[in-house]
Amino acid sequence: MPDPVRLPTGPLADGVPGWRGADAAAWAAAGPGRWARPLWSVLALLVTVVVAIVVEPVPVCGDATPCGPDWYGLVQTALAIGLLHWNARLPELTLVAAPTVAVLVVAGYFTEPGVASGGAFGEVSVVSVAANAAVVAALALGWAAALARLTARRRQRLLFARTSGATTFPSAAVTAGLPRRSAYPLAAGLLLCALAVAATLLGLRGVHADEDRAARATRTEAVVAHRTDTSLTLRTEDGRRIVVDALYPGDQRLGSTVTVLEDGGWRRLVAEPYDAVGWQLLALVTGLTGISLTGTGLRALRRSLALRRGDLPALRVFQAVDGEGRATLHATDDTALRMPLTVFTWDLFFPYGEDEEEAPEEDAEEDELGEGNEPGEGDGEDEFTLVSLRETVMFGVPYEGAPVVFLVPALDRELAAVVAPAVVQPLWSGARVSGSGCSATG
Repeated sequence: MPDPVRLPTGPLADGVPGWRGADAAAWAAAGPGRWARPLWSVLALLVTVVVAIVVEPVPVCGDATPCGPDWYGLVQTALAIGLLHWNARLPELTLVAAPTVAVLVVAGYFTEPGVASGGAFGEVSVVSVAANAAVVAALALGWAAALARLTARRRQRLLFARTSGATTFPSAAVTAGLPRRSAYPLAAGLLLCALAVAATLLGLRGVHADEDRAARATRTEAVVAHRTDTSLTLRTEDGRRIVVDALYPGDQRLGSTVTVLEDGGWRRLVAEPYDAVGWQLLALVTGLTGISLTGTGLRALRRSLALRRGDLPALRVFQAVDGEGRATLHATDDTALRMPLTVFTWDLFFPYGEDEEEAPEEDAEEDELGEGNEPGEGDGEDEFTLVSLRETVMFGVPYEGAPVVFLVPALDRELAAVVAPAVVQPLWSGARVSGSGCSATG
């Protein structure tokens, strides 16, 4: 193990105590369990939703069951897609969205005529019910995992404040010069949400205009004489032959009777009202992206305010950095590096110490030989190869998703230390924490 790169003395480093191993272990144990890992809830929801879509009976467009725009299904689909992202990145949204989708799924089962009643789709109704139940179970798993993660955050905050023994520094002395970027995703998210609302209103206006015209139109019954991929040729009772555009011509059998609405040169099937699918897709894409960006922007704003408001607790820790820039965080008395606390990837400065400029070449040679410089050992294994060990000062209260700032030894010989912000993630998340800016102290 290389000797740690020590922090030089300075106003932000002097007198800062180390994070004791026992306190750090208790903090790590207070984190969320492995069952709450977002990967499981994301995979469960993805698989169950796909299966539910595949086994769901497809309704046939008819005069009694017209295929109009499905706003109910749009909301359900949008939230289900959004949860694939929110389960991993925005558990706060999951707490609201998951129960909403579950209610929509259950309500949809009781209101779907072919599934709930067993009617024309009675043979597959049991499969559909089982698929919907699996979706609800996946939603429950995601909701419970999100609640566990948010509860663990509060537990870790309280435990850190009670046991860490950290000193405090004015936030202005630490965060001066760091960028503030929360406004960009927040503004973009609000703009996209406004576009989604506009698309929804335009779609609803088209639906209402179609309904008003249909109410004034003349109803004519006709027999299907011919059909193409986009239209139906009909024969009316008075012997006329008319052609009507159709979105689902395959739903109408040759020789069957359909009802046509006519208003001058305008005509359509009663079974196929105005389809606002274009506006619905626009609302879906912009709405999902807008909600996610707005949530991300609000979270970034909250993190920025947390770092810049009041005093910041400070503790001395170690960062063990590998050749790819990943760094595990350790307590100061964890000299054997047996208890990593979090994982980081620094993108804004080179991860090697000043006296280790040849480390990449040496590390490459070790990778070719295997561990211990013996041919063949370690081949095919993905192990943490230690390149440098840094003494750092961590400012802020750590928990999953928390904003923290690190004071690390600078690589530039003209500077003493570099201040870089990051976000805490649990080890099981597999996520890498990237700095979003840095400032230097001389």
